Amino acid sequence: MNTSALSIHRGQFAFNGKPVLRDINLDIRHGEFVGIIGPNGAGKSTLLRLMAGILKMKNGAVQILGQDIRSIERKALARQLAYVPQIVDMAFSFQVREVLQMGRYPYLNGIMDEDRQGAGIIDEALLQLDLNDLQHRAYASLSGGEKQRVIIASALVQQTPVLLLDEPTSALDLKHQQAILKYLNALRKEQSKTIVLVTHDINLAAQFCQRLVLINEGAIVADGIPERVLQFSLIQEVYGVQVYIDINPFTNSLYILPYKEKDAQDEN
Repeated sequence: MNTSALSIHRGQFAFNGKPVLRDINLDIRHGEFVGIIGPNGAGKSTLLRLMAGILKMKNGAVQILGQDIRSIERKALARQLAYVPQIVDMAFSFQVREVLQMGRYPYLNGIMDEDRQGAGIIDEALLQLDLNDLQHRAYASLSGGEKQRVIIASALVQQTPVLLLDEPTSALDLKHQQAILKYLNALRKEQSKTIVLVTHDINLAAQFCQRLVLINEGAIVADGIPERVLQFSLIQEVYGVQVYIDINPFTNSLYILPYKEKDAQDEN
């Protein structure tokens, strides 16, 4: 049995002739929760879009569940992989529940009533992402964090074995950051869902992800469990800041704080 849920081999991508990713080789196993981290402009979001089949490579290959992503028809792919982008703008005034109904499109043949299981699946997503009271509100009227939760919910109702998320907690408050990542982790455990998360929040990644992939200047510079990747010298080199690393006594996970050493002027 192929143990890879998602893989990319010899991944390369350039924008206007400028290399963004170079020779990326990555295998993500079934049921893994993987965090992709790195500084701005490292190529994290580009890598995720390649994995989702949104961007195309001239060379290299992306496989999902052992099949070349280029050979999968779009609707069939949407039953295997869901993608949450950073920003979603909608030209029309859809209600929140309608946005989630659109997430069920891979299972429809053009008639919403054909999706007999859809209503219950949508109800569960609304509940888990704290959206019940917003389900009849216009998406355009929501705050940034509320919109983000709606888009995550619309991906979850696709019920795919693979879920890709690009900065899904960037606009969320502390309560919803924790609640959503806990729920995603529960789905991983209960349904063996494979989750790939791009994030700038290293502490959240260290708390919830089993594995971290650190990218810098379009290349993977470290890949492994958080304790292996989040090393003083490596983080300071890649991010260009001094950091303090310790164990969070409440979560038993690593946490990182950037700091600046005091000099004589600071003490005066």
